[in-house]
Amino acid sequence: MTLESDVTATTDGTVEFELTVRNPDTDSRNVTFRSGLKADFAVLEDDAEIWRASDGRMYTQALQSESFDPDVGKTFKGAWPDPRPGQYTVVATLEIVEEDVEARTDFSV
Repeated sequence: MTLESDVTATTDGTVEFELTVRNPDTDSRNVTFRSGLKADFAVLEDDAEIWRASDGRMYTQALQSESFDPDVGKTFKGAWPDPRPGQYTVVATLEIVEEDVEARTDFSV
């Protein structure tokens, strides 16, 4: 079963992102993160990436396991500290091995 996800963007000087991931199945689901980076956020302007939360950062290079209980959401947060006014799309990804989990939403600053 595929994990379900959605992302929100809240603007108040900085832009706060929240990626919520849920396991819609009736059984727990174990996933493996590729590194210490659990979720990443990329900001697009006219389909071109202009900012990524993980750029310039270092993460542990060890696989990590985590369990998603049935019908329980887990939230992963990020922030874009210095946005300029405009219309954007955020693409949030859960950085796991088993499947591609991505959510996107449009927002304005």
